[in-house]
Parts: sequence; C-alpha cells; structure tokens
Amino acid sequence: MDPLPRAPTPRPRERGVALVLVLVLLPLVAIIMTQLSFETTIGDRLARNALANEQFKAAILARERQMRLRLVRDLKEDEKSAAQGGAFDYYGDIWGPDAEGGGTAVVVAKGDEAKGDSIQLYTEVIDEQGKFNLNLLVHKDPQRAARALETFKNLLNFYRDTRFGDVAEEHDYDLDEVQAREVGDAVAKFMRNEERDGRVRRPDLPDPATDMKAGVFTVRDLVFSHAYFQEKRLLDRFTDVKSGQVLPGLEEFVTIYGDGKVNANTAPIQVLRAMFRDEEGQREVAQEILHGRGGFLENDEKDQEARRETMDERRKAKEEGLSKDEEEVAAYKSTNDLAKIEKLGDGQFTRRNDIDVGRDFGVRTSFFRIVVTARRENFLRRQVVVLERHAEGCLTWATEVRLTDLKDLPENEMSPQ
Repeated sequence: MDPLPRAPTPRPRERGVALVLVLVLLPLVAIIMTQLSFETTIGDRLARNALANEQFKAAILARERQMRLRLVRDLKEDEKSAAQGGAFDYYGDIWGPDAEGGGTAVVVAKGDEAKGDSIQLYTEVIDEQGKFNLNLLVHKDPQRAARALETFKNLLNFYRDTRFGDVAEEHDYDLDEVQAREVGDAVAKFMRNEERDGRVRRPDLPDPATDMKAGVFTVRDLVFSHAYFQEKRLLDRFTDVKSGQVLPGLEEFVTIYGDGKVNANTAPIQVLRAMFRDEEGQREVAQEILHGRGGFLENDEKDQEARRETMDERRKAKEEGLSKDEEEVAAYKSTNDLAKIEKLGDGQFTRRNDIDVGRDFGVRTSFFRIVVTARRENFLRRQVVVLERHAEGCLTWATEVRLTDLKDLPENEMSPQ
C-alpha cells in the first residue's frame, strides 16, 4: 500500500505573509468592534436621555397643574371670604410653602430610587406682584415715572449691598451708588426704546425683538440695556467664588406683570427698603412692615428673638388645639392694616418719602411665577411659567425651560434654587 501523501510544509515566506495578515486584520477588527460598541453606547444613552426627558416633562407638568389648581382654589376661597374682608394673598396661603410640597424646602420623589429612576421635584410659587414693577419707569405721569426711577436706583444700589447685612463680605458683583444711577438711567431709556448699549452686542447673544416699541417682553431683556448686566451677572442668583456668598439676582426683585402696586404681604425686604427715600424708612419702617406680616430678618438679633417668641406662640396654639380660623393670621388683610403702622400714618413722613399707601401697596395678587425643577442624578430640568390667575383657571403669559448638566457646575452652584 502506498503511504498517504504528506501535507505540504509551509514555506517560511508563506508563514510570514499569514502573520502579517493577522497583525493587520486584528487591529481592524478591534477598531470595528470598538466603533460598534461606541455607537451602541451612544444610541443607548440617547434613548435613555430621551426617555428621561419625557419623564421629566411629565413629572413637571403634573406638578405645575397641581400648583395651578391650588392658585385657583385659593382665589375662590378668597372670594367667598371677601365679604368679611378676608381677601388677601400671602405666603401662608395654600399655594405657599407647606408640608405638602408647595415650597422649595420640600423634595417630592417620583419613581423607583433603587433602579435610579427616581426624580426629585423642587417647587416654588412666587408672587410676581411682591416685586418692583419696571413698567412704572414708563408711567404716563412724569412725576410717577421719576419717583419709580428713584425707587429702582435704590434697589439697584443695595440689593446686593453689605450695608444692610444681606451679604457678609464685599464682592465684585455689587453696584455702588454711582453705578446704580448709571444702570437705572440706562434701563429707563431702554424701556422707552430711546437707547441700547452697544457694548452688549456679542455673537452669543440674540438681538432684542425688532417690534419692541416700549417696555420689555421679559425681565431678562434688560441684558441689552447696559454692559453691567453681563459683567456683574446682575440678573442671576449664584455663589461668588471669592467671598463664598450666595448673591441674589435682580430677577428676584423686579417684574413686568401686575398693576404696579407692591403686595406688602410678599415683598422682599430689599423691595420694601427701596420704596423709601430716607434712611429711617429704609431701615426701620421697611422692617416694621416685615414684622407686621410675621416676617423676620435672620441677621438681626432682635428679629431672631422675636421669631423664637412667635414660634413658641404658634406651637402653644397648636398644642391647645386651636383651629386655623382661631389663630391670628400673620398678614395684612387690607391696606388699612398697613396704614396703622405709625410712620405710614404720619402725613409728614409719607410726603417726605412720596409714599401713598393706597397707591403704592396692595394685598392681593393676580400674577404668579411657578418654578418646578426636576433632578435625576446630575441632570436637571427647570421649567418657569408666569400665570395670570382667574376663577376659571390660569392664563399662561410666559414659559421658559432650562436644562443643566450639574457635572459642568461647581459644587456650590448645584442647588436647584
């Protein structure tokens, strides 16, 4: 029997070619597999982001609807009690901060936290008419417009100032008196469409609406009025890295909605102070208005003591089982209550400060801002809605959505506020 043929032995040259092919193909295969893996990962992330975005939208919309219903319900209850003189708006109303999640101090979680599907919701309802109304700067009465400009300059001068103890240290984002006058005049001209600051024209900023003839469409349009709005971040609330202070934004104190009257029950202390010309009014009377509605300043020792006494009284009333109707509501029920403050009943003082309680103050509100922030891990979506409240429902005037990846922010700016 003939022996089986032997397999040909590869020549050294053929073995070298095969090795070269393997060395060339392996990296190509690795590159292709890496690319496929990358594309799969990106696709998965895009799908997850799209799903998360829809979940955020649904959660925010549900929360927003809940706040709308609270606002309407409060209005109807106020209308029922109006005959007894009880129609007023204050932060103790059902739309204000409460244990059910009406305020930013409460976190409402939706979804499965163990699976990473939990969404944290922070909610805030803000009274727009507790702010200074910018439309007063273009009031048809020249004297009223001039007085409004004076008030606005006061607000610009000290809303971030250290002299009232609102901020502990000096920082680079405060306006001094000269700068406040300059910015105030520029804003007034901008509101009248007389002048716009060319220094703010940058490629990353859109042009203001071409049909803007008078006033502004949103408070953030003020960025076009003067360069300081960008340089000093006047509109934004943020943490100053140098001083470590949380600086308020002007957007918290000014509005374009409402009848021009400031709700004495909800106005921040900065707005109350700005309404007076003399130091006595800015310090003492504004603080007395705050006390009259149950408010206190945390940086004042007398206020801290008064706050402790008030909390003790409320705790005692609760222990005794007093109903809400039996408790004294810490709010002004009418401007007549406000006029009982000694200085505001002094004709000489009010004339000196050009204050008219009935003209400048109110206790009812029609315009509100609802801010709902949804957060999951590092991703945050915030929706801001401005509403006009009616008994039949709420009319939407403006809506804004902001998206943020908190990994891009410093640790001290990761708050949803």
